Amino acid sequence: METPNSALQDQETELVARLRQGDTAALEQLYHVYVDRVYSLVFHQVGQNKSVAEDIVQETFLSALKSIGKFRGKSKFYTWLCSIAYHKVADFYRRQGREARHSEQSSGTGSIELEQIIDSEPLAAHRIESEENRQVIEQALLSLPLDYRQVLIFKYVEQMSVAEISLIMRRSLKSVEGLLTRARKELRNCLAGSSEG
Repeated sequence: METPNSALQDQETELVARLRQGDTAALEQLYHVYVDRVYSLVFHQVGQNKSVAEDIVQETFLSALKSIGKFRGKSKFYTWLCSIAYHKVADFYRRQGREARHSEQSSGTGSIELEQIIDSEPLAAHRIESEENRQVIEQALLSLPLDYRQVLIFKYVEQMSVAEISLIMRRSLKSVEGLLTRARKELRNCLAGSSEG
């Protein structure tokens, strides 16, 4: 019996094959399947700036179209798209001449559920009960260095495995695990600092 995941994988494989043959309808289908997820991912990495997120998502899909021949199917197509988006976000920050910290205030639209980040940590989960506390967590996340923010989003919002994150960020498994540990610690420190202030 075919599982929903294997059916999606089969459909994805077929669409990628059609795309390689120049079938633009296949691109449209892949776009509709993944655009919302890629947008959400990018949106939270660029300080919830809608215009920037939209531009980066378009760049991501255009780049995917141009380099579809490089996709070997060793990862999920979505993981490959995330890798492209990850590098487009880094390019955006480089172009802006910013360091990997983002101090821009978010508008508070769209909420990240980050309970899982701190569930196993000594920080109390009750901090996330209200919308105000969710916004505090979002602000703390936005104050983190870009790599920390990205690895936390991949792991806890996108629910990716360390192996998938390793492919996207082009880091070893150990490096990703270390980055996650440091990112969680830094987020806890930010949250602890905001509760004192």
